[in-house]
Amino acid sequence: MRTSVNVTTRAVVYTANEIVRIFYEAISDAGLDVTELATIQPVVENGLRTWLTMRKLEAAYLEIFDPSTDTVRCRADLNLVYSSDSEERHHTDIDRVKAATRSLGSYPGCSYRVVVSLADGAPDVQGWQSTTLGSVQHLSRQDVGDVIDTAAMQTRMFMWS
Repeated sequence: MRTSVNVTTRAVVYTANEIVRIFYEAISDAGLDVTELATIQPVVENGLRTWLTMRKLEAAYLEIFDPSTDTVRCRADLNLVYSSDSEERHHTDIDRVKAATRSLGSYPGCSYRVVVSLADGAPDVQGWQSTTLGSVQHLSRQDVGDVIDTAAMQTRMFMWS
């Protein structure tokens, strides 16, 4: 039992870190300043780790939007699927992520935010508040594919632009 707990714990920390890393890539490739994410990173990581540990995180989103109109210009979706594999592994297809984020284009003057969708029963985490995703009906969705793979969870990425 101790081994599986350690495998799951490492998978949670790894996945939370990699979600943030992917968001840094997307923000930077969109020509935006990563300082805001760096400022809120402890809050973001605390929420991700809490909800991943409890298997309540369904998806994490990075919305890049025009602050004057609140129109979403592009969005990165990271959808999670939980598993119980005892074979420890930690892999991120960062080349796949970078290829997708580089193709987004530049969004000068835009802002961004991190949003999550949670399963019922997820606890509140300090620094997070309820919100609604912006509409992406005017954008096209690209299936980037599986980008994070661990023994306890896998993450598939979609880009809207």
